[in-house]
Amino acid sequence: MLIIVVILLPFILGLFTRDIDPINDSDLNLQVISIPDKDNAYFDLIKIKDVLYKPKGKEKEIKDMIEGRMWDEKLAEEIISNNQKAFEYFSEASRKPKFQNPTLSNPENINPSMVFPSLSLWRTMSGYSLIKVLYLSKQGKENEAIYEALSSVYIGQKIQESQTVLIEYLVAMFLKERGLEAVQNIFASSNLDSDELKRYAQSLDQFYKNEDGFISIIKGEYYYQYSIIDALVNGNTEILQTHTGEQSWDISQKLKNNYYFMPNKTKALFAGYARKNIENANKFCNNIQNVDIQMQVPSSYLKVYFSENLIGKVFHDITALSLTSANAKKCNEDSLVSATQALIAIKAYKNDNGDYPNSLEQLVPDYLSSVPLDYFDGNLLRYSKENKILYSIGKDLKDDGGSTGDNWKKMTDPTFKINF
Repeated sequence: MLIIVVILLPFILGLFTRDIDPINDSDLNLQVISIPDKDNAYFDLIKIKDVLYKPKGKEKEIKDMIEGRMWDEKLAEEIISNNQKAFEYFSEASRKPKFQNPTLSNPENINPSMVFPSLSLWRTMSGYSLIKVLYLSKQGKENEAIYEALSSVYIGQKIQESQTVLIEYLVAMFLKERGLEAVQNIFASSNLDSDELKRYAQSLDQFYKNEDGFISIIKGEYYYQYSIIDALVNGNTEILQTHTGEQSWDISQKLKNNYYFMPNKTKALFAGYARKNIENANKFCNNIQNVDIQMQVPSSYLKVYFSENLIGKVFHDITALSLTSANAKKCNEDSLVSATQALIAIKAYKNDNGDYPNSLEQLVPDYLSSVPLDYFDGNLLRYSKENKILYSIGKDLKDDGGSTGDNWKKMTDPTFKINF
């Protein structure tokens, strides 16, 4: 009898359990965005799919070229000559004033069945753009190389400033990162005069401010999660399996029990998490890196069995982590912009003075309008004239004096060498 009671109790409770009233989430609303097609970079980028040439069997060589492990002049020329139209579309997209995925321009279109363009092709195109950057740079065509590198940065920035969701925003981050790293490499060996360097350094100011876009993806993700909850209400168990990885008959049956699934309580969980991220969007990374995710699912199996709104809690715990990851990536990106800007300004200063500045403050106001910040803690970007490095304090918020290695993203103190 006891066993029967234990087994049936949640289902009995489901007969008497009531969800909360529909929540007020008007503060998380998105707007309908209208951009003329002729001003929208989206329509140039989607054309790339039909014209992109990809050399067969050369994926590893291309990756090694992009990452600087080898250089194949003939392969570079093959990629560039066979992708003239793709480069034309990519360049045109960088010049357009806006980007907006038409599907996401109306929040009512955000749903679990959304079809996205071939975002992987945009990543591939940015890689080919980087090969063109290297090719032009090796030929001494520095301004052309810089223009090509900044194409990825401009496109990434436009996507970040649009009304979008997380998957597109992360691709935008990837494009900006590749472009900025290429810019660093070009300027390190460039022969540009100080005035040109100063203009480029100051032009990077525009790539910091993307907080409104980040808030937009937080809201976009909330809309997306809201639509999934509504799909679950309608009994779509495939959605549950896709987003939680749970495929058992048992949990699908729990979806039908009021005790185990309360849509409005689930929406309240996601709304609370979205508001917390929005509140932190304009803060420095040391204030947002540990956005407290209250894990809702108990660790004990017995407690799980008797956990009210179990489906909502499982869904929340799995999907909430994605925005925390995006926060960490944004910290890295902002520090990369700071480091790139500082490196160019230091190059200009050295051209004029024959030596490196003793501190970054010496770059202001002649070379920069203000000293670049370390976006992990809000202090000035770290600089060591003796060690010829710029570095960030990193996510552990411990100043180790810089780190060594080939990949700044994997360092405890993301560090950038001054190679000139």
